[in-house]
Amino acid sequence: MAALIDIEGYEDQGIKIDPNGSEGETIELHGLLVVLPKKPPRSKILFHDRPKHLQLWTRIPMSEEMQRVRSMDEWHEKPSEFRKKFSAYIEQEFQRRRDGVWFYNNGIPTYITGRHYMFLQWSKIDVGYPQFLQFQREIFLHMLACESDPRCFGQLYTKCRRSGYTNVCSSVLVDEATQVKEKLLGIQSKTGKDAQENIFMKKVVSIFRGYPFFFKPIQDGTTNPRMELAFREPSKRITKNNKTSYKGDALNSSINWKNTTNNAYDGEKLHMLYLDEAGKWEKPTDIREAWRVERTCLIVGKRIVGKALVGSTVNPMSKGGEEYKGLWQDSNPEQRNDNGRTRSGLYRIFIPAYEALEGFFDKYGNPVETDPEKEIEGIDGEPITEGSKTYLKNDRKSFKDDPSELNEVVRQFPFTEDEAFRDSIEGSLFNIGKIYQQIEHNEELFPNPVVKGNFVWKEKDKEVIFSPTPNGRFKIAWMPDPEHRNVQAVDRGKKVAPFKDFGCGGVDSYDLDATVDGRGSKGALHMYNKFSMDRPSNMFVVEYASRPDLAKIFYEDVLMCAFFYGYPLLVENNKYGIVRYFESRGYDGYLMDRPKHLESSSAKVNVKTKGIPSNSQDVIQSHAQSIESYIHHHVGINHESGEIGKMYFNSTMEDWIGFKIDKRTKFDLTISSGLALLAAQKVKPKKEATSFDEKRFFRRYKVRG
Repeated sequence: MAALIDIEGYEDQGIKIDPNGSEGETIELHGLLVVLPKKPPRSKILFHDRPKHLQLWTRIPMSEEMQRVRSMDEWHEKPSEFRKKFSAYIEQEFQRRRDGVWFYNNGIPTYITGRHYMFLQWSKIDVGYPQFLQFQREIFLHMLACESDPRCFGQLYTKCRRSGYTNVCSSVLVDEATQVKEKLLGIQSKTGKDAQENIFMKKVVSIFRGYPFFFKPIQDGTTNPRMELAFREPSKRITKNNKTSYKGDALNSSINWKNTTNNAYDGEKLHMLYLDEAGKWEKPTDIREAWRVERTCLIVGKRIVGKALVGSTVNPMSKGGEEYKGLWQDSNPEQRNDNGRTRSGLYRIFIPAYEALEGFFDKYGNPVETDPEKEIEGIDGEPITEGSKTYLKNDRKSFKDDPSELNEVVRQFPFTEDEAFRDSIEGSLFNIGKIYQQIEHNEELFPNPVVKGNFVWKEKDKEVIFSPTPNGRFKIAWMPDPEHRNVQAVDRGKKVAPFKDFGCGGVDSYDLDATVDGRGSKGALHMYNKFSMDRPSNMFVVEYASRPDLAKIFYEDVLMCAFFYGYPLLVENNKYGIVRYFESRGYDGYLMDRPKHLESSSAKVNVKTKGIPSNSQDVIQSHAQSIESYIHHHVGINHESGEIGKMYFNSTMEDWIGFKIDKRTKFDLTISSGLALLAAQKVKPKKEATSFDEKRFFRRYKVRG
């Protein structure tokens, strides 16, 4: 059965998840096209015979007679009539385990995977058997798509607190280990103790012990193992009555855990690997490096033979978050190499906290996100009178005067991916509290003032137009009136920027064409409006961060934007390719000389130099201070006026958040935005000291006693 199929109307292939090969509805799921099984007849769907309001997931208990059977030995000792009576029931459970189940949920035919069924029906956790929750259905569907796709190494789930993912993955490990032969399944967490006690012993072993006898393979060793749950033939198997026990074929599969090191499973062949709290692995253990090693344990040649389950909330960047963020960025299914794989091999999934918050699910497992018009019965029997979004926003408001605590609450219960990867405020170079105020404001703006697109020549060197497109390289927050676009000016026979008093730009350039691995630094550009009565003042109006295959494409992009706005540009002069390009096109007059306030004391008089040096300590400090000052005055809530800033580029602000002055070359948007601010600075001319005779201006008197 081919798992990947072509779907009419889509460029990407769909992932067929039905083990029997049927094709039903196609859904879009976190960048994947997932083909559900074909819906069966109504009579084959669970709870079809119930009234609509009573159609909800209900665990189906096993009969008391079957509950009294504790092992396959006891089963085979039962009379044939007994075994015949319940054989169909056992076969049905194995089928549901393999194929999944359809059930009516408030009148809606709903499919759950076999693993999800095993989780709900047979995986007893600390609070009893799990309830059906829609967001977990999403996780299980995505998980099966990852398992079914031969290009994928597994699932990467960035989550909020208490989403139950550890229980889910522990259930999956037990489900898989109890039906495959000659396989090894592994567990790692942020510490070896967490892997052993919190996952292996408290969850994996506990879930297995609660399985019905017919799902329990022959087991080797103690019933309460500490290191390994092994399904091997024991050396001697005698019953309490001194009878030889029933002999069957052992699976020879096992689940174990390892300490948290980068090469814990190096050299082993893994069938399944669960990496718990991967966003909290602190150095010297690096989750990205660990994954590079351990993914080799899941592949033979070019064929992926094992799958991974990776999930976590995210620590601050300095405590494992930065490495996890890199893994996340490498796991976008919309960005694949020529082999059809993401850079990491994983497929990522994020679910907002308001869709997964305890206490805010109706009895059908649906999240109650917005305030209901009338009281709703919750899945736990408690009334729900407000939505999860309202609750979480109120929680955030209570910390409005404590930016550090607010930041932590947002990161633990994120609404967006960006919120999940927020960094700690402590030790930050800039005022992150004000930055987050601005980001939150921007996310609620409707319509959003930022438009994506590209600049193109309508007539070369005469008219540039902006072409909106969802995949555009430019983000535009403001454009001048038509009569102020494409204005040309000449000074002493040279093309120059006509509106240098109104605005300016900053460019972080590069000289080399696209690198082989695509990891090269991006070219970045910001356009900035200075203070003016005619235009929105003190405002970034253009953001650009891209690395086209050819550096010349980037240079031309920058040139067209400068021509369109009529603003001069400040560049770093250690990357001279863009300067030479502008000279060759006759536009070097659009490039600013080094500003006077950034000239070093050793600079030669009357020597004009395009741009500024990137390695000058004076420039580096002035660059950071310019951003710091801008954030203080124009980002977030102004405490004097109560007004919110007009900084609309979240990507730039997120770059500011992570900025490290000793690693500044990694932050393209921070570099270009800071250059634009430096270019905009006005420096008051120094007043020369005047010598004068005070006798000419002041009358003197003698003071007498």
